[in-house]
Amino acid sequence: MISVWAVYLRGLLIVKRRAWRTFLSLTISPLLYAVAFGWGLGDSLKVEGVPYLYFMLPGLIALSGMNQSFGIGTELNIARFFNRVFEEFLLSPAGSVRIVAGNVLYGTTKGILSFVVLALIGWSLGMNPLASPMVLVPVVLNCLVFASLGVWVALTVKTHRDMGNITSFVITPMAFLSNTFFSIQKLPPLLMGLANAIPLTHASIAIRGFMLGRGVPVWHELILAGYFALFFALAVRQVRRAID
Repeated sequence: MISVWAVYLRGLLIVKRRAWRTFLSLTISPLLYAVAFGWGLGDSLKVEGVPYLYFMLPGLIALSGMNQSFGIGTELNIARFFNRVFEEFLLSPAGSVRIVAGNVLYGTTKGILSFVVLALIGWSLGMNPLASPMVLVPVVLNCLVFASLGVWVALTVKTHRDMGNITSFVITPMAFLSNTFFSIQKLPPLLMGLANAIPLTHASIAIRGFMLGRGVPVWHELILAGYFALFFALAVRQVRRAID
């Protein structure tokens, strides 16, 4: 556990040094979305029987959690190809599981911080993001999934440009096909099937269900847990390959 915390605390020190930049990155985009779609549309548009703001904010929480947690991949990518400090992890006695766990925990923390910021924005707009404390389950699982994915991808790509391509061709399209800004029920059957295979979709549905006081089938959380286990295992395998 000491090795896990050492890796994790290294990440927190980076956040501390970049506190203002981190805060702005967590705040500006969500606030712009909230102003444009929340205040701009007001109660004039309803989706799934609720004002659009109430529909959008849970999706925005899932989306922001994905972006912030997956961002650990970019940081590791820079550490590998530019700062050349990732080798320090590999040479340490921490072991592959602890290296991955520490970095995933750091990425998850950034994702949870984005939830805190968006929860405050939601309260300022008259919504209660913590209407059900169970909302924290899909919020945390969503961050774990994409932090693990970020670590795995960062250790798999061959160049820094490849990391950008993953973001452009995988993460960004995922943001708009995952029940975040509009209901996937309006998608053609083929795209709906694709959307249902994306972990962000299940995070959006679960977070929205708890925030709106609706029942949420447990299989959404189970799917997220399965994706987390898969990506974490792939990341550990990639670290072991690098060590060997």
